[in-house]
Amino acid sequence: MKKATIILIVLLSLIKVTNAQDSKISGSWLVTKIVVGDQIDEPLFVIDYSADGSIITQGIEVGSWSHNQKEEKLIMSSDMDKDFGGDCEIISLNQKELNFEKGDQKWFLSRLNMSEIAKTNSESGLIGSWEFADDANYEGTKVLNFEAPDSFTLVEKQEGMQSQTGGMWIFNPKEQSLLLIGRIDQIGGKNKILTISKTKLVLENAGSETAMRKSDDNSQKIERLNFTEDNFFDENGDYKYDSEEGKLPWTDPFEMLMSLVNTSQLEYNFSALVEGTKVFETKKLTADVKTDKDEQSVSIDFIFYGYDRYNLPDETELPPNVLDFNYYNRLYPLKENSFRVAGQEKLTTPSGTFDCTVIESVGTSEEKYKLWMINDKPGIYAKIIEDKEGMFGHYYIYELKNIITNN
Repeated sequence: MKKATIILIVLLSLIKVTNAQDSKISGSWLVTKIVVGDQIDEPLFVIDYSADGSIITQGIEVGSWSHNQKEEKLIMSSDMDKDFGGDCEIISLNQKELNFEKGDQKWFLSRLNMSEIAKTNSESGLIGSWEFADDANYEGTKVLNFEAPDSFTLVEKQEGMQSQTGGMWIFNPKEQSLLLIGRIDQIGGKNKILTISKTKLVLENAGSETAMRKSDDNSQKIERLNFTEDNFFDENGDYKYDSEEGKLPWTDPFEMLMSLVNTSQLEYNFSALVEGTKVFETKKLTADVKTDKDEQSVSIDFIFYGYDRYNLPDETELPPNVLDFNYYNRLYPLKENSFRVAGQEKLTTPSGTFDCTVIESVGTSEEKYKLWMINDKPGIYAKIIEDKEGMFGHYYIYELKNIITNN
């Protein structure tokens, strides 16, 4: 190839990039309307015509673009999507709008000032998690989570399943409107804000109202457990905490029997975090307690799967949980796992204030636990956190609500 030809190719490539950088088209645009004949579509999605000549939508590079300023054409090329390919006749172009004809389609775009959007969004008071309220037609939990500067996620959780979608949000303080851009039903598109406060948000969309309540100030605080199973073993693979058993407040199964002899039930508030949000689903769990001094037996219902005998899932049985006096489980009624004593703490729960020994423990399936053993009530935990990371992870809190006695 001759030197002159190489120079020409380089110059042409530079011209394309320069055109993109200098063009008024460069920037972020909201597609507000596409008209084909008498048909009007309002798709509401964002196109970024980047200064390097690439076309990006929904975080994906879908093609390239250039601006023929002499002929007033937007030239797009894409192997992924025909919507982003072809020559477009520009009808109007200024700092606020871009309208063009593409075949038999007329496209209408509004420029987005991303720095201004970030500023107004940050000042809106919306950032955080909002739980849908009073949706009688939905059996589950729906949470809308706003993040800075402009992304949102909608999490929908029903028994046995959870889904998540997302997109972009724009708050308009002058119009008192909220634009949600993404594949989202009920409140997708432009919403009129009827009520907005620190705790309540009411939107109107296509004549329907949707009420939400702020969930960031939930009484349950999230304390992620950062230790790992490796922390319990030394460099040779030997368990480091064999001596911790002597620090436990419960060491005698007979003492546990006598402590629980007048206890019939233990009630706990069970809170499950809706992953991807700061919202908890909470319900009451009841563990039946049975003791027999003559037979020297103790049985405490194992409710730490998130259900009890009074709300068992279909085709599920409550596992038997009888204390073995011949082999005392040091963390009973929980399963015995590797553990260590983290210290002493006075903890207040709905059932009262207790002096507790705090335990950190790891399970056999990568679960991590933080346990508050009530020092003078063997067998009764004031609080338990169970934390498991990953795609199929969870975050649970069990908090003692009531100790029911036979008297």
